[in-house]
Amino acid sequence: MNSSEMNQKSVESVEGEDDFAEKAMQLLTNAEKKAKEEKLQPPFPMPFTNPAALMYEIEIQRQSANKAENKAALRQTYIGQETHHSTVPLNSLSRISLQEMQVRQRHEGKYLLCRIITPAVRLVSTTFAVEDPNGWAQVISVYNYPGTQYANERELETLLPVHSVIAIREPWAKMALAGDHTHIRIDSPSDIIFLREGDELLTDIRWSSGRRPCTILSRSASEWKSVGDKHFREKEYFPASVAYKYALEKQPSLIAARLNRSLALIKLGLYDPALGELRAVLDTTGLPTNDKQKALYRSAQAHYGEGQYNEALKMYRECLILDEALQEALSGIQRCNKRIEEQKNGNFDWTRLCEEILSPDNELDVADFLGPIKIALLANRGGGRGIVATRNIVAGELLLVAKPFAVARQRPDELNMIIAFNFLTKKVDSSRHLEVIHKCVLKLSTGSDDATRDVYDLYAGDDGQHSPVAPSRTKEPRNLFDRDIDANRIETACSLNWFGIGANPLGLASVRQKNQGMSDLGCALYLLPSYLNHACASNAQRFFFDGIMVIRASRDIASGTEITHSYCSSEDAYQKRKQVLPKWFPECDCSLCIQDRAAGNDRLSKRESLTKRLDSDDLDINELFDIIEQLETSYTTTYGSFRPALSNAHLQVARAFESSYKYAQDNRFLQGAIQHYFIALETREVKIIDHSIDGKKSNKKPLPISKAIVPYNLNTCSFICLAIFRCFSLLNDTLRAERWLRAGLWIESVTSGGGVRMFKLRHATALAQLDEQASSLLAKVEASA
Repeated sequence: MNSSEMNQKSVESVEGEDDFAEKAMQLLTNAEKKAKEEKLQPPFPMPFTNPAALMYEIEIQRQSANKAENKAALRQTYIGQETHHSTVPLNSLSRISLQEMQVRQRHEGKYLLCRIITPAVRLVSTTFAVEDPNGWAQVISVYNYPGTQYANERELETLLPVHSVIAIREPWAKMALAGDHTHIRIDSPSDIIFLREGDELLTDIRWSSGRRPCTILSRSASEWKSVGDKHFREKEYFPASVAYKYALEKQPSLIAARLNRSLALIKLGLYDPALGELRAVLDTTGLPTNDKQKALYRSAQAHYGEGQYNEALKMYRECLILDEALQEALSGIQRCNKRIEEQKNGNFDWTRLCEEILSPDNELDVADFLGPIKIALLANRGGGRGIVATRNIVAGELLLVAKPFAVARQRPDELNMIIAFNFLTKKVDSSRHLEVIHKCVLKLSTGSDDATRDVYDLYAGDDGQHSPVAPSRTKEPRNLFDRDIDANRIETACSLNWFGIGANPLGLASVRQKNQGMSDLGCALYLLPSYLNHACASNAQRFFFDGIMVIRASRDIASGTEITHSYCSSEDAYQKRKQVLPKWFPECDCSLCIQDRAAGNDRLSKRESLTKRLDSDDLDINELFDIIEQLETSYTTTYGSFRPALSNAHLQVARAFESSYKYAQDNRFLQGAIQHYFIALETREVKIIDHSIDGKKSNKKPLPISKAIVPYNLNTCSFICLAIFRCFSLLNDTLRAERWLRAGLWIESVTSGGGVRMFKLRHATALAQLDEQASSLLAKVEASA
């Protein structure tokens, strides 16, 4: 019955098979086809559904959901279906009954007055039954309702209380896409209006089933506060905020409820409404000192969360006026000063961040940073927007640090797997993607005007042009939410801009593809980074410290030049890159793709086949040389130096020579390894300016590589430098060993910002195997850094 439950046949057709992706894509194609066919069908009158029968079916569904709570299950839903949301104030609409409604039709200019008659059930949508005053009943399927994605029965009871009287603005009756039943689908939570006793719309309304006690009305202010307190203790912050709101409706002077609501909103990252509650507390006449201190401290927390560190400083200092020994305020001032330094000058302790994220239950605390870049209209992008340099930029320079607007990470205890067929991107997304959409809806329904405008202004398939004006504050006073929500706009903006993130902050994010799909450990939406356009051969690269995105220049960049980064791995074969990019544009025009297209399909196929051969574990040295020789013919004579497939082949040869040295103790093997390590670096666009392996040594210590280009793959290139250092150390050539060690440290510094400490953390296993001489040299370099 629930439109979001995948039928058993579909589950069996994909579970346990290696070609899951292919099967899932076929399901997506079938679903999209069914949606198009359904759209062409004519409307028909809403059928009568007996309320008692519907209540029974919902109860069976609820019991089934409870039994399955601790069992693995696979469910499906859809992103990018046609959706609607209402912007018309309720008083400007006229009432319609279920009997008057048509299925497959949105009833513009109308509202449905109804009463919730069953507890809500959460699978993918939130489902419950309603009846209208005439005694007709229907299923309501609500998507994107804040606080419901992982809600339990207790939370749903607070958010959607049984017997609540609601008005649904401009309701849309549909056939369920994954079933054969009718329902009223609601995609925007702002379309649901909770009515109170005495509302003018309830004048002369008589319910055929009689009066019912409404929870919202029957509970007192203190009872609603107790409900909120219980939710808060269980870390159920959104239903807690709703319960406190109901308490304040009953008794606006209940300071404890207002203070508690502000803290629940802060926990949700809803700082703007939290500050609104706190201003109301601070404006209270005769406010006790203890309550004033709480309000000031939480105001500081809210400003801090918004990145308004100077405002937070003021509030923390006001706390100290009331209690000069308040440790939380003193600590808060220290953190504000650190964030201001980060925000102003880009001075971050990267290694500390890396060490913190490797510790369990650690939330990174950093400021956003904006370097010498800005958003601009770009003629070469058809008038669309991108990010350009505001001055000349040096390779390795920090350009941007951005915290996510909304982030969702894999839940270790998540048993119920949700796959979301995305009609917009033709991809199969995960529950993390759905959670990001939910969090965006929540933040936009109650957040600041600036945040709302920023999200609605993101690219959402507008042919590169500016997006529609974001909705202003709602004129509907009864609405639980502050503004009307365009769920379609949010789904589209998320689908075209979200990033996959990984758990290991030491890995380059260019390998964590933008929108990787179901293999993601996490997913996030960022604001300013979403304006960065793509190039496989980009001039900037990103990586993550958990959810914190960091962008650095990988080339010297002239003022006015567009900043680009890669939405996929630049090291992937052309055909694989080509498969990732169509949801943004039909073809990439970067230099790397132009070279690959010029090479032709035969060369590309040959290169891909040879690359797969390199995955074999039993290749001997002669086979490796044969692969190298053939790989070289897969590139045109004018092809650039970035040839990662060839680099990987030379890297395997170098490792083979190192292994041979361990047995033969012949220095020629080390020299051969160094030569192939050199080529492995050069075919990753590292320009070597000192190719010497032996001979007269110089007392100078310049880096043996150019600083004009930062390599794309930090892990591989810094490892190669470490390997060259190790080889020279075994040759007792300490001068060259030191210079190559410093080359690896330079790559680390200009890519991750971490220097020696991060380098040691990244290569801890390899460094632990160094001999005494190499270890001493590392200690010397570390001491001088």
